[in-house]
Amino acid sequence: MFKRRKQMSRVDRVRSVVWPDRGFGRLISYLIQRVKRMPGSTLSIAVGAAWGISVSFTPFIGLHLLVGLFMAYVCRGNLLACLFGTFVGNPWTFPLFFYLNYRLGAFIVTEFGGDVTSIGGTMSEFVTLFLADPPALIGALFLPIIIGALILGTIAWFAGFGFTYWAVAGWRAHRSKRLEAARLRRAAFRSENDNDAGMSAPMARPTGKDNGS
Repeated sequence: MFKRRKQMSRVDRVRSVVWPDRGFGRLISYLIQRVKRMPGSTLSIAVGAAWGISVSFTPFIGLHLLVGLFMAYVCRGNLLACLFGTFVGNPWTFPLFFYLNYRLGAFIVTEFGGDVTSIGGTMSEFVTLFLADPPALIGALFLPIIIGALILGTIAWFAGFGFTYWAVAGWRAHRSKRLEAARLRRAAFRSENDNDAGMSAPMARPTGKDNGS
C-alpha cells in the first residue's frame, strides 16, 4: 500500500539521504510530529531526544547512534526518540557543529596557555578542509573540538530536552482537550436524542375498565 510506484535507484537513494526529496523543512516537521505522537512518558521521550541531539555535536562520526542509544538507555530515555534526535547531525550540519566546537575549544585552550593548530579564521576554509578529509581534520584538531563539543553538546542537551518536553506535553494537553470536547459533544447528542425519544413516545390508551364500563 505504501510502496513507491517507481522504485528508487541506488543513486537516488544516496541523494535522498544527502538531500531529502521534499527538503529538510518537510523532514524536520515530519520528525517533530512523529516524536510528539510517540508512546511513553513525556520525560522519557524528552530525555531520549536530548541525547540524540547532544551526541551529534561530538566528533565521533559513525558512532553517534550507538553512543546516543547507550546514554538514553542508561538514563531511561526513549530509544526511538533518541534515534530521531540523531537526525540533527547530518552531512549539512556536521561542518557547522565542528567549526563551532573548534572555535570555542580553541579559545578555551589558548586562554589556559595551550597551543592550537591554526586553520584560518573563516568557516569556509574549515568546511573546505572538512569535506576534503574529515578524519584528518578532526584528528589534527581533536582537543579543541572535543572540548567545544562537551560544552555545546551539554547546551544542546538541555535545549533539546526543553523543546521536546514542551512540544510533547503541549500536544498531549491539546489532544486531551479535543478528546474531552468530543466526549462531551457525544454525551450531549445522546442526551438530546433520549429527550426527543421520550417526548415523542405515544401515550397509552385508557381501557374500558378505567372508564367505568
